[in-house]
Amino acid sequence: MTLPDLEARFAHASTERTHHRDQHLGIVACREALAAARAGNYGVGAVLVDPKGNILEQGRNSVFFPHFRSDLHAEMVAMTAFEERHPEVDNMRGYTLVSSLEPCPMCMARLLMAGVQTVKFLAYDELAGMVNQRHEFPTAWKRLWQRQEFVQADVSESLKQFARDVFSLNLETCREKLLSR
Repeated sequence: MTLPDLEARFAHASTERTHHRDQHLGIVACREALAAARAGNYGVGAVLVDPKGNILEQGRNSVFFPHFRSDLHAEMVAMTAFEERHPEVDNMRGYTLVSSLEPCPMCMARLLMAGVQTVKFLAYDELAGMVNQRHEFPTAWKRLWQRQEFVQADVSESLKQFARDVFSLNLETCREKLLSR
């Protein structure tokens, strides 16, 4: 799969008419993922939505570009921007974060600590995803999990596949960069 192939597939997927309730937010997250991949980062994007359904923040993985920052995962970028802009918000009940990829350990910890009520992801991450590993969490994390919901987003199969493919685009190159550090 090449970047032009993914761009063409995204153009098609983003205009697709579906009945899936999370399709629009999935498209926004995937648009961010595609921008991350274009820049040479892991192709992951996220969007944070308030209880009324308004998009508050968007984030994309920026670990390698414009310079190395290990904490700039898509979910972290969106959450940091939100927390900096809205210090008055002390409760994340009703908020939803939609990510193109299942949260990794670092992002899972951040989302659990922040208390984002609902976390939806388009594609499972077979390499580092944490949702199916919750039985192995420390007790404190398991307690936090009880107040939140982590589920696969209701989007079309083509958008789920796009999310998997855009993440895979730079996967090996990014791994090599990490291993060479």
